[in-house]
Amino acid sequence: MSRESFENLVALTIPVAVIHLLLNFSGWLWYTLLGKYLIVDLGFSGNELGLVITLYNLSFAVSALPAGILSDIIMSRRVLIIGSLACALGTLIMAFSGDVVTMSLACLIIGVGDAFTLTAITVHTVKSGGVRRLATLYGFVLWAGSIGEFLGSFMSGYVKEYLGSQALFILSSITSLFPLPALLLVRERPHEEHPARSISPVSPLKLLRFHDILRLMMLGLIFHTIGYQMFFPFISVHASFAGLADREIGMVNFAILFSTFIVTLPCGILADKIGSKPMLLSHVILSSVSWMLYGLSNDILLIFLAAAFLGAVNAMDYPSRRRLLVEASGEKAIGALIGTLDFFINLSSIPGPMIGGALYELTGLSGIFWIASLINLASIPFLLKIRVHVIPMEKFR
Repeated sequence: MSRESFENLVALTIPVAVIHLLLNFSGWLWYTLLGKYLIVDLGFSGNELGLVITLYNLSFAVSALPAGILSDIIMSRRVLIIGSLACALGTLIMAFSGDVVTMSLACLIIGVGDAFTLTAITVHTVKSGGVRRLATLYGFVLWAGSIGEFLGSFMSGYVKEYLGSQALFILSSITSLFPLPALLLVRERPHEEHPARSISPVSPLKLLRFHDILRLMMLGLIFHTIGYQMFFPFISVHASFAGLADREIGMVNFAILFSTFIVTLPCGILADKIGSKPMLLSHVILSSVSWMLYGLSNDILLIFLAAAFLGAVNAMDYPSRRRLLVEASGEKAIGALIGTLDFFINLSSIPGPMIGGALYELTGLSGIFWIASLINLASIPFLLKIRVHVIPMEKFR
């Protein structure tokens, strides 16, 4: 790790934290109400909602790997520019979409944008902080992103009720471009400025075959992500069926995200103290509990309490997940390692929304939350097998 003071490391990541805040604000303006908008407002079936989310996940998965490799080879700032422009274009298309085809096209483009922005933000933060302070520093960036999430979620219902759905998507498209001026303030470390001269690409297939920590994380987190993708598109649908109005549904998502915001930075600090593996295991176990509790909630108070608990559990995930990867890599080829994990996890979990849509048609909402929670528990044996140690990355080139 660099010997720079922690204050200097935080200062190095502040512009990226602001960018993460703005991008999340833009995305959660529309994503908060997407499930309800497609099923209730546009009349999509559960299977059609599942298809749209599945195509987004496919796009995100396919784009995560090149985004990680590009973040190692070129400056993260350039990857962020591509991602921001893709998000703005996809959301603008969404504003004029009324059928499955155009909505799917919009989600495909947004998936590329989200993969590029999230991966570039992660790689920049990791390279800024190293292993010892990584979870804390990454927690700070996620904490800033959470502010954007809950502000966007809070405003979404009000914007939709007073201005309409099309205005909501257009506003989101415009705000996707707000981070571009802040990109001028992003400072890359000296060894990142011309990385293409010193870095040869890491082989993702070699990583998957021989990197035991990556392989076990992937196998475990696939089940976790499938479960999550099964129920998450139906959060707003569940709230709508419980009788909540659009602004109240926005407040439910606000409760999730505000809880995540409060807990993310302490979770990062805790992961640095107790280790990433115990934190990740705790997150997976508590996730099943939180999903079942939300599915059982049937009035506004219980929904808000369950949403707040769900958000707190979500905060435990990425600081521990990213720290574990960096511990295993020895801080080398971080972008490729993150991109490879995200690529295979998201690719394998693509059936999640489709399964959720099918369960919605067959069993109703309650079946989705229960079955997703049980699938998630299959992650635990794989994560327990992980032995944290540094694996030299040179042999994977």
